[in-house]
Amino acid sequence: MSGAEAGGPSPAGFSSTVSPPPFAAYVLGRLGFGPRRGSLYSIEHFNSLGASDADRLVAFVDEQLAPTRDGAGNVTDADVDQRLAHPDYVTLGKNFDQLWADYEVNGNPSGGPYVRDLPIREGERAVFVRAFYSRWQLIEQLADFWHDHFSIYGFDRYAAPTWTHWDRDVIRKHSLGNFRAMLQKTFESPAMLYFLDNYINRAPSFNENYAREILELHTLGAMNYLGPELQQSEVPSIPAGEDGAGMPVGYVDADVYELARALTGWSFGNGSNGTTNDGVQTFIGAWHDIGQKTVLGLFQPANTPPNSEIAAFLDRIATHPGTGRHIATKLAQRFLGEDPPQAVIDHAAHVFFVARNDADQLKQVVRAVLLYGSEVGDPPVSGCFGDVANFGNKVKRPFDTVVSALRAVSVDFTVRRNVGNGSPSSDAFMDRFRRTGHRPFDWRPPNGFPDASDYWMGSTAFVQAWRTIDWTLDEGTGNGQTPLAPVLATTLAELGSDPAQHTPNALANFWLARCFGWVPDPIAGWVGTALHAQVRDFMCRNTDGLNMWPADAAIGTGTPGNTQGIGTNSAPNYWYNRLRGMVGCILFSPQAMSR
Repeated sequence: MSGAEAGGPSPAGFSSTVSPPPFAAYVLGRLGFGPRRGSLYSIEHFNSLGASDADRLVAFVDEQLAPTRDGAGNVTDADVDQRLAHPDYVTLGKNFDQLWADYEVNGNPSGGPYVRDLPIREGERAVFVRAFYSRWQLIEQLADFWHDHFSIYGFDRYAAPTWTHWDRDVIRKHSLGNFRAMLQKTFESPAMLYFLDNYINRAPSFNENYAREILELHTLGAMNYLGPELQQSEVPSIPAGEDGAGMPVGYVDADVYELARALTGWSFGNGSNGTTNDGVQTFIGAWHDIGQKTVLGLFQPANTPPNSEIAAFLDRIATHPGTGRHIATKLAQRFLGEDPPQAVIDHAAHVFFVARNDADQLKQVVRAVLLYGSEVGDPPVSGCFGDVANFGNKVKRPFDTVVSALRAVSVDFTVRRNVGNGSPSSDAFMDRFRRTGHRPFDWRPPNGFPDASDYWMGSTAFVQAWRTIDWTLDEGTGNGQTPLAPVLATTLAELGSDPAQHTPNALANFWLARCFGWVPDPIAGWVGTALHAQVRDFMCRNTDGLNMWPADAAIGTGTPGNTQGIGTNSAPNYWYNRLRGMVGCILFSPQAMSR
């Protein structure tokens, strides 16, 4: 019996007012997916890093921006690595050549198992494991950001069998690196070339899809598009003394067409058109437009070697100050709010331009976004990341909502493929989460999942995220013997087994503090708040909705099979179900679903 089935309030029934949390809880909820007790991404760890909030923020951001890595440059985390080493994960350690051979060339054998989409099936599960358990929460948020920025449909023809490579070697390995290098890797990917139709881009009837998305989505952005009317010669130049002085201030349709011409002939080997079936980027000279071209004011004469030509144009596009403004704006909107301070954007965009040739360019940009206004010498800026008044200006997307909720209740659950019916709960979890509309990598347009709160406040996303959490609170592993969310065990271990402690008032107060990691009052805790009253009243109500258990009356400890106690499910109170439902009410509240 879920919280809703037990007669509890729906999420919309809670007060819309949210209370700004303490600084540490606010930071952990914005940089990642919320604190996890006992880890190095906890309130206790954050508060140990300095004497002031500003000092602690600087130290914590720098710590998160310096994750441990293996010899191949992949971020390491002992807990995550151990979980992903489970034998049900078989694709995560394979290189591109192995992925192509195993899942593209041999992924649909006659009479054999269909395994072509195995990499994306594992990838969509692994992202939950990393978000649940990694101490490098900022890295996980940035991976999510860049997957949306360079968005491809994960279940597409060539994305599905090579997904491990895209996620590991294109996105994650470059999330704190150089943007131009990252752009190059996306350009070389068969998944991207196929998704945006460049694999069939040939002269003279060029295909502009990829060129347009490079300019409109990946680099300068629509904010720097000057419309279809202007000619290249009519675009004004960036004034002297500003970043990028002398470059055109933005792009026009002619820049799209010229870039599309430069991209003609760039395909990948899939066994057709005389290519080798290896997935490697290849150039088909007969398809290429050899004429002169100009992109963003950069001229390339006719018959320029195609490698040099496209490299020069991508250099120009990636280092244009408009690209920095676009990316700085998107990062600020992700971490600060949908209307971030212009001073933060300008500062981060300038860092992007100055560091354009640095190997850690994006690390510097992220640091600039997060720490502007918090370091010595910075002017105070309302709305910067260090301003806790930002809390509540964004609603969590379904992935964030579910992951943060399950981190809060210390779920111990390695989502993986259900091989041999060894993990039926994994399939059930994924099936429920897909209904939110935020299934990882399942976005068909090239613009990535929306980052605006309004999009996610519709009933489908809201209710399905709620149902996913509710299912997790009720579900057990295997045949249901071990709860995925150890609500009863946590209550007995941390609140105690003394029946006198198990009153609706005390249980509500304990779980509010447990889920959020903080209390409004050091003595009363959450008692006296509207949220506490709502959660407590849910715990007091029995199934007929009429009789109320006294708020300060002990329920008892009980175990399954006894007639009374929080571990029993006897009529009319069904305490065990009601306890889990009460925790669900907390996790469905506006306080929990706000960033």
